[in-house]
Amino acid sequence: MSPGDQAIADYVADVSSWKAWQQEYRFGVILVVPPEPPLSQVNTLRERYAWSQSSQCDAHISLTVPVPRALNRADWRELEAIAAHIEPFTIEYGPLMNYLPHPGVCLAIEPQAALDELRIAIERASCFASATPRRFPFSAHMTIAEMISVEQTHEIMEELKTEAPQGAFLCTDLCYLVPDAGFRFTGRGRLALGGT
Repeated sequence: MSPGDQAIADYVADVSSWKAWQQEYRFGVILVVPPEPPLSQVNTLRERYAWSQSSQCDAHISLTVPVPRALNRADWRELEAIAAHIEPFTIEYGPLMNYLPHPGVCLAIEPQAALDELRIAIERASCFASATPRRFPFSAHMTIAEMISVEQTHEIMEELKTEAPQGAFLCTDLCYLVPDAGFRFTGRGRLALGGT
């Protein structure tokens, strides 16, 4: 095996006990993870309203579809090169929003166009060639609660209408997160935007 073929992370070997949707994430995903203070603010809300999900992944803005295969050093160099050609930009988070009739509560994220351009650029990498197509149109958001009822969605929207965080941060990097055997996602690599 050449150095370029070496996997950049340890991946769970046996995912047969995972649900089908979880198995899709075996090789991880590339996300925007906010800095402090929004990271802790949103994590606190996720623990309050979506404890089953918050135990799996910290607050984040979903970006790519799941990575379809193990990433090797050559893949990572390609992703780094793509990210280096994209300049850091400001992301605004809040206010609260939902996608009713689909239940769930999240924070609105802007600018959608810049995040979509970023997503498209990253997903052009060769490692995404065999990825499962996106099921829904890309809509950047930061989840607070999912897998809840419509009634719970309305209740949370009301409870958090004056409490949900709003603000902005400079997006300087992307995070590659991979689940462990307990389906807890942890960072395995950072892609610096603009070569920062």
